[in-house]
Amino acid sequence: MTGSKQIRYYDIGFNISDHMFQGKYHGRKNHDSDLANVLNRCRITRVDKLLITGSSIHESKHSIKLCSEFASENGPKMMYTIGVHPCSVNEFVPKHAKSHCETDGGEELPFKITDHAFTKGMLHELYNLYRHQSKADDDHFRAIGEIGLDYDRLHFSGKEIQKFFFLEQLKLSCFFPNKPLFLHMRNCAGDFMDILKLFLDGFVDENDTFGYKSWVDSSVPDSPSVKEDGSIHYKFSPDRKLVVHSFTGSVEEMKSLLDQSENCYFSVNGCSMRSEESIEMIEAIPVDKLLLETDAPWCDVRRTHASYKFLSRDTNQNVDDAWNNGLSEAYPELDQWFKSVKKEKLQQIPPENWDQYMVKSRNEPCTMGHVATVVANVKQIPLLDLVDQVWHTSCSVYGE
Repeated sequence: MTGSKQIRYYDIGFNISDHMFQGKYHGRKNHDSDLANVLNRCRITRVDKLLITGSSIHESKHSIKLCSEFASENGPKMMYTIGVHPCSVNEFVPKHAKSHCETDGGEELPFKITDHAFTKGMLHELYNLYRHQSKADDDHFRAIGEIGLDYDRLHFSGKEIQKFFFLEQLKLSCFFPNKPLFLHMRNCAGDFMDILKLFLDGFVDENDTFGYKSWVDSSVPDSPSVKEDGSIHYKFSPDRKLVVHSFTGSVEEMKSLLDQSENCYFSVNGCSMRSEESIEMIEAIPVDKLLLETDAPWCDVRRTHASYKFLSRDTNQNVDDAWNNGLSEAYPELDQWFKSVKKEKLQQIPPENWDQYMVKSRNEPCTMGHVATVVANVKQIPLLDLVDQVWHTSCSVYGE
């Protein structure tokens, strides 16, 4: 590490393509796009780097476009991930196909492909997007993700289809061994770790169901290889870094993941700190394995969360005055926090004043200081020390 410590933030989870930043909520247009103002508030609050989350092939492409469109020398540097979120894996099958295959007893059967050509085409499209962006825009394409499992929201996609395409996306990721992973793990620790273990230990795929063999390049170190019998061997590069983003697991799950791989990291946001149990988890994460994010427009720190009192340096003080009880230290450029306005009212404010207003109940990257303040107070680490450590860890994982 070089240079003196300073307040600066690297938000590794920003959903820039969410319709809320275009003024659209639940299908209804409430105001014009204020994305430029959102990014300007990043500048004011020292959020210097943003990792934009890809959650589907379509949204990944849209996020890439927005990163280019809103790039500015005066604003935060924007990089992006590419991948298909577990709740979006239906993208890999035709719209008429079922994503939940249940028996009469209510248990899911193993997922089966009903349209091989369609699924193969979608997986190849994802691979080609990885390949194209690696060649054309490698400085901004920083990670593969958001991929993983989410058993809290099975109404979007069932367990079996999630596991199937988590495995397939991890296979694709092996063709880009230097790209770190941006992972999603929600109420699925056992299956999640079982699938990761396959790639950490290495395994042989005898079937090559979707025709990946032609992509094998023996000149690329730590990439897939073809065996004498024609099967493909997959194994993560020993240097590949894995980040479980928006981590909400237990202390035991965190320790198990670290036992699996010394290259595992954990990123936390407001949703990671809702309960007393999650506060204990934050305490237990080694500071050198910790990254921070907002997951905006979601996952803000809320009054109802166990974390809320930790916005104040002294948790016995009035939590409603957190700004004057330590929170302001996270925002050296601000004399006071931004004003809040309901989404229906923003359009009534002159656009030249929009930099001063955040939309109520919509999270933004500018709240990174809130996340950092909570974590610093929970771990009883000086804010500047925590922010400096997390900045350097984030840069070491996802690049500067």
